[in-house]
Amino acid sequence: MDFEEIVCYSQTVILIVLAIGYLVNLRNKTDVSSKVEIKCPSCGYIIKDQNVQYCAKCGNMLSHSEGLSLEK
Repeated sequence: MDFEEIVCYSQTVILIVLAIGYLVNLRNKTDVSSKVEIKCPSCGYIIKDQNVQYCAKCGNMLSHSEGLSLEK
């Protein structure tokens, strides 16, 4: 087996692995409209990310630990 043949086969295998990875990533993408939007209870600002803990506009704490009520 010649060196150029080995390079050609390895490049083909790499392209196949990259194509499979691309297809898996394309299938796992979430739709933009399926994101959760919540409103800040204090100022009404619409927050588009569910992993934030504080409002970007007023600084109000949005998430509390479960089982602990910190109502004002």
